[in-house]
Amino acid sequence: MSNTPSLEDEGVLMLFGPVAGSSVEPLIRRILEHNLRRDRPHLRLYINSPGGSVDQGFALLDIMAWSRIPIYTTGMGQIASMALMVLMAGARGHRTLLPRTSVLSHRFSTTVAGTHADLLASRVHEDHVYSRILDHYARCTGIVDRLRLESELLRPTDRWLTAPEAVTLGLADQVLEQPQVIANPQPQVDVSLVH
Repeated sequence: MSNTPSLEDEGVLMLFGPVAGSSVEPLIRRILEHNLRRDRPHLRLYINSPGGSVDQGFALLDIMAWSRIPIYTTGMGQIASMALMVLMAGARGHRTLLPRTSVLSHRFSTTVAGTHADLLASRVHEDHVYSRILDHYARCTGIVDRLRLESELLRPTDRWLTAPEAVTLGLADQVLEQPQVIANPQPQVDVSLVH
């Protein structure tokens, strides 16, 4: 039996790939388990995701908000759409991005079909969802003016940001510079000893 701790034992969680039931359900379970055991001072959620289901994402956001253990978030690779909302939900001061992370913010989209009555009912639901998204952005970024939120971050077209730009707009708190790789120094040869 190995005494090497696992990532899960150390409070490291991962959301890689689309935000969907298959990726969110295990995360929710682990967050709840850590809260029952109260075994960590904080959890660290690493995210590399193109986004996905708004409903599944909001389920995760609610559990993150409920957690008694702070959840630190780190974005890498691509943080897009609903994945960005998960990143923003991390504990203030501990929402980080790696330097080469691409960040995408945009309005949510949906595909709805059905009768005229179905479309009207769906529109009511979509308005509620959009209102929740606006509230989440305002709470996490500090940008409370709806027109500014829509012009800066929730445009009709995609808004791609670098990691530093995302920090400037309040989507994250800092860019984590990766440690510099120190090459093995070459031995110095004293040329006076060379014949």
